[in-house]
Amino acid sequence: MASCSKYRILSLFLVVLLLAPVTGVASSAGNIIAADSFNTSINSSTENDLFTELSSQMKLYNENFDKVPSLVQRLVGSEEIAGRIELNNGEMLYVTLLMRSGKVGDFYRYDTPNDPDSKFGPSITVESDENTIREILDSDDSLRKAVEKMNEGSLTVEVEGFFRKTVLYCIQQLYS
Repeated sequence: MASCSKYRILSLFLVVLLLAPVTGVASSAGNIIAADSFNTSINSSTENDLFTELSSQMKLYNENFDKVPSLVQRLVGSEEIAGRIELNNGEMLYVTLLMRSGKVGDFYRYDTPNDPDSKFGPSITVESDENTIREILDSDDSLRKAVEKMNEGSLTVEVEGFFRKTVLYCIQQLYS
């Protein structure tokens, strides 16, 4: 079983990201690929592409939701979270998390910088690179590592609204 800090980092990643129906998304714009029902192995390695690895972590996050810090639960609430990750091969990975009461409802990727299925746009946007995300996922204290990366500038989180900005600020102060 993964450590509690793994759930914390995934929760922070969800905060900074960083999910269309798991069964598929209908869209006329762009190529959208829904995460496969979380059936992939759960370890950071070059064997798994980052999208596959992240999709496998979503089930763990939902299963261990009671271990997610309440500040993170409040921040992600029922939000749309967009992730823009520069992969090691130079390509971009664009993902969306659709949260439902703090849990991951849907997680999918698409080929364009803007989610073609987004109705209102993301309220939280996360930008980073593959190495930073993998370093956070592999850390023993992933939530603190994510905040460290935010403070260094290799993990950028933009939130809309005063409440979300206040909660993100509190998370950064508590886990610095």
